[in-house]
Amino acid sequence: MFARIAYFFSLRPYWLALLISLLLFLWMFSGSEENRSPTAVKKPQENFPQVQITHFIPRQMTKSLTLYAHSEAESHIIVRAEVAGGISKTYVEKGNYVEINNNLAEIDKNEHPFRFEQAKALLYERQLNYNAVKLLNAKGLQADIYLAEANSLLLAAKSNLALLGLTLKNTHITAPFTGVLQEKFVEQGDYVKVGDPLFSLENIDPIVFRGDTTEHYVNQLSLNQEVRATLLSAEVLTGKLTYIASMADPQSSTFRVEAQFANPNRKIFSGMSAQLSIPLYSVQAIYLSPSALALDKEGNLGVKLVQNERVSFKKINLVEADINGVWLTGFAGEVDIITLGQGFVKSGDRVQAIIVEK
Repeated sequence: MFARIAYFFSLRPYWLALLISLLLFLWMFSGSEENRSPTAVKKPQENFPQVQITHFIPRQMTKSLTLYAHSEAESHIIVRAEVAGGISKTYVEKGNYVEINNNLAEIDKNEHPFRFEQAKALLYERQLNYNAVKLLNAKGLQADIYLAEANSLLLAAKSNLALLGLTLKNTHITAPFTGVLQEKFVEQGDYVKVGDPLFSLENIDPIVFRGDTTEHYVNQLSLNQEVRATLLSAEVLTGKLTYIASMADPQSSTFRVEAQFANPNRKIFSGMSAQLSIPLYSVQAIYLSPSALALDKEGNLGVKLVQNERVSFKKINLVEADINGVWLTGFAGEVDIITLGQGFVKSGDRVQAIIVEK
């Protein structure tokens, strides 16, 4: 069959050319129609900036006043000689813990015991003389002036005995209160005069931490309120506020405050540093990273929120800060805060928010 077709076109070549032309025309026409047929063009989607947001719910926190303080002894005294003489004996060494009335040292008594006994005898004599004069005066045999003279001599004898007794007592040095012996200024054999220092004694239980606050906070403090002290070792102590200065320091314009803490083991010494935390009031606030904070055109501190896909700026109040974050107030309720990307958008911008859990 194909041989017959080929023979047919070989006798009539113009038919072959006409057929080829017709096929070529049909192919070109179909191609142009395809080119003219409309294609579905996808409308490009509008792209909004992406930001990360976190949902926050205000919760109650306590605003505290933070002060830097150092420790001091609750009481400190220099024990001084009240009678002159040589040191005959010492009982303690520097750093010893002593109880009240514990022996510290002895000063030579010298002639004091003999003078004391003499004063006792004189008092006995004056007492007998006074009794006799009083008896005679009662019978009208002695004038009142002699009774007054006898009474004066009796009182002088009593005073002299008491003075000599006190002098004798002052040769025995004892601790005026319980504490730690910080310094020892004398040794056995030393000679001391009246007023010379003998020992330095400190009471560090309770221990006192002293700091300074400004006039903005001093009126918010009250005596006996709870105070926490955090030492450099991270140990936390609980005590109470025991002193609030009523007059500011003229140089720093700050007010001195003191807090006492129990120190039964005497592990906290004078001169140690601590951070005091004094509760002031409770408030509803949120806690977030400082990196989420932003500034508006006027330089106000705040955060950027997302509401209905729109960015808005919210001024806030900084209540408290620590190394991990900040406490903020000024929110009416739950909020979505931009925590990443807030620096690339402004109020009114439409954004695509990606929620990130806290």
